[in-house]
Amino acid sequence: MNPLLTFFVEHWALSGTFLAIVFILLVNEWRHRSMGIPQLAPQDLVNLLNHSAGVVVDIRTQARFEQGHIIGAINLPQADFQGKLNTLNKYKTKPLVLVCANGSDAPKMAKILNANGFNQVYFLANGMDGWATAGMPVVK
Repeated sequence: MNPLLTFFVEHWALSGTFLAIVFILLVNEWRHRSMGIPQLAPQDLVNLLNHSAGVVVDIRTQARFEQGHIIGAINLPQADFQGKLNTLNKYKTKPLVLVCANGSDAPKMAKILNANGFNQVYFLANGMDGWATAGMPVVK
């Protein structure tokens, strides 16, 4: 019998868990891509801020924002997002990067920005969790 097949049969729980994780990762990636919002890795965000005068919009709660955020970020909590969307109108011509805790909420809010005439909208891949994992600086 094929050694790989033998491994899968003898370690069915481990193999099943591995396949489930791969499936979840693929679905998550497909979901983000199907929204049509480009994601940026932390280093790509730094490049965008330095070379294109991008604006970071942190959609976490004010309490989470105050615990640590990207330098120069604007806090517009997700709960207040649609009601205070007009505060972002002055940035319509600039690249906007939405940041949430883990990268799951920002694409949804980015779709709202696209629907309201913002053309250069991105989100930070894995949110502030990914930013911290990459060892990037935060301010309090």
